[in-house]
Amino acid sequence: MGGKGSIMHSVSGRLGAVVLAIFVSMAGAAGAATVKTFCPGAASATTRQFSVTTIAPGATCVATGLGNISGNANGARPDPIFGVLGAGYQLIDKSDSGPAVLNVSGVSGTSGLWSFILPAAPAGMIWTNLVLAFKSGQGGGGSKPKVTGPDWAAFLLPSGASSGLWSISGQQSLSHANLYGQLAPAAVPLPAAGVLMVGALGAFAAVRRRRRA
Repeated sequence: MGGKGSIMHSVSGRLGAVVLAIFVSMAGAAGAATVKTFCPGAASATTRQFSVTTIAPGATCVATGLGNISGNANGARPDPIFGVLGAGYQLIDKSDSGPAVLNVSGVSGTSGLWSFILPAAPAGMIWTNLVLAFKSGQGGGGSKPKVTGPDWAAFLLPSGASSGLWSISGQQSLSHANLYGQLAPAAVPLPAAGVLMVGALGAFAAVRRRRRA
């Protein structure tokens, strides 16, 4: 068991290093700064603080709460995030289920890396308004004061963000992370013939104005 655990830890460490390298290189190539966003924004000895680091302009803290975020929109105990986000949102993936769209390292600790590759959207649609939520363990730790919450935090990701860093203050490690999103109609590009026609009409109108002058 020890050997297997060591191997898994080594693989996880190498994967995390690769994700971090990709995240840093993408931000550098785009000339973009990285921004760390805190949620709920004010921590104390008994209040848990979540953070996410993304490319600029950074994520937005949209909600925090107590209890579990199951990813289930219905049932006796529906995921409270759906009530916060409103209509049109759906669960894209959970970090503790497969196949893995969302990958999160450091689940056994209080900080790590996250990344995802979105699944193909239905024809004529795109994924938009992506929200990444983190769920921690609950309670205190040994002689430390009991943490009263929040147990989860949800971040609206900036456009183009697909990897970054996460952290949780306190003694409890990460339980899991969920990725939510909305489907919206994709913009229909104007065909090349249409572009030429618009240009021709504009030129024709300009000629008519000159003649009238």
